[in-house]
Amino acid sequence: MDIKSKISKLPETSGVYFFKDKRGKVIYVGKANCLKSRVSSYFSSSSQQSPKINKMIKEIVNVEYIPTSSEIEALILESKMIKSNSPYYNTQSKDDKSYPYIKITIEKEFPQILFYRKINRKTKEGKALYFGPFVDSNATRVVIKLLRQVFKIRGCRKKDLKNAKICLDYQIGLCSAPCANMIGKIEYRKRIKEICLFLAGKQKKLLNDLYREMKEASHNLNYEKAAKVRDRIKSIETILKGQEINLFRKNNKNDYLLKKIEEVEEDEIKKGQKAVIDLKVKLNLKKMPERIEAFDISNIQGKLSVGSLVVFEEGRPKKEDYRRFRIKRVKGIDDYAMLQEVTERRYKRLLSEGKRLPDLVLVDGGKGQLSEVKKILDSLNLKLPIISIAKKEEEIFKPEVHKPIILPSNSEALFLVQRIRDEAHRFAVTYHRRIRSKELRNSKLDLIPGIGAKRKRLLLEHFKSIEEIKNASKVDISKIPGFGDKIAEKIKTVINAPVFGIMWY
Repeated sequence: MDIKSKISKLPETSGVYFFKDKRGKVIYVGKANCLKSRVSSYFSSSSQQSPKINKMIKEIVNVEYIPTSSEIEALILESKMIKSNSPYYNTQSKDDKSYPYIKITIEKEFPQILFYRKINRKTKEGKALYFGPFVDSNATRVVIKLLRQVFKIRGCRKKDLKNAKICLDYQIGLCSAPCANMIGKIEYRKRIKEICLFLAGKQKKLLNDLYREMKEASHNLNYEKAAKVRDRIKSIETILKGQEINLFRKNNKNDYLLKKIEEVEEDEIKKGQKAVIDLKVKLNLKKMPERIEAFDISNIQGKLSVGSLVVFEEGRPKKEDYRRFRIKRVKGIDDYAMLQEVTERRYKRLLSEGKRLPDLVLVDGGKGQLSEVKKILDSLNLKLPIISIAKKEEEIFKPEVHKPIILPSNSEALFLVQRIRDEAHRFAVTYHRRIRSKELRNSKLDLIPGIGAKRKRLLLEHFKSIEEIKNASKVDISKIPGFGDKIAEKIKTVINAPVFGIMWY
């Protein structure tokens, strides 16, 4: 079969093509969105080719191809084939420019995914992992952008993440914000591993792993995690499948993975609804608690106090409705008053804006916390159902019921209440840590000569706040390891000065 006959039989799908010479050696590797059109263009009499391409065409005696499910998969496969075959006309067509690579800075605490042209496996920043070479630099940049969007990998080049502020990328959903402790090191590096699987051409294994993780999370009633993994699967599949081709097949049935995702999503919704119904029955509520709002307070000995509000609808978190509060009116240690302040601010605002009220209010605590929140609701003339849950025995309290309610330990109702309570606590603690970190970075202690980041951290760990440091004696400060009388003297002089900015010579 001559070369033109072979070209006429090429499929009109994306893939990678190989040109071979009379010795059977691969002399060129390329990718295409449509194999037939791309390969035919080399042999078209109307096309204007460079002398180098014309020379290559004269040497071609055979064409082979590997179909792919998308152009992005073709890009990755093309890179692997160039690397393994070192085709002459690929290596000679760089125009004094190195082929691009995708670089992953694996030795960083929170690695990045970068566009690079030269391999340097060990840089000043430590070892790096490279994927490539790629021929199409524009397509390579697109892949990096898509992977960052799907896996929420940081794009900044900040060296010190501990002192970084949350940037716009996090706010628009492009970054997981490791700089603000919004994601842990283990989870972040797990995502980097998933990116490596993707770039190594092991997309099927990656999807299998994610599908297994999603099912496990759903089985453990961790619907929030299951939904996040599901969204990642959908995003990866969207990148890979191109138009209508799905990588995942089983028993000759297409869209197997998508069906499984939809099954889990439907199962997740049903479980959430089942838990809501169970809660209504177990607590003898008049109305179905389709929308539940829960409050929690976080502080350290009354300092930097914050409140959190989380919202669940049909048994699932509705994160866009979550709210954070800085405590403004309460001074000192008074969790009851803080809870009252947050509750009042929340429902005064809902009433003034005419927004939907919850079907049930949940408070973390016992009878005391329940009573304080009820006082606020009564003062606003709100007849909202309210319950509290005490951690020790997981007892449920209702205002009109004198004895605590003990829900069955394996009931959907208890699981739901615990999950909402824990989510409110997590949200409050996360916010409190961020506030503490901000104070640590931007405190008046920065004005004191000889007080670096380490001493500043020790001071705030020991005294909790700037106010406590002001009230402390020189002796108390000097007792902190690494300080002494001279440093204590400087701290007291500067921090108690009516005007800051004292110069030391």
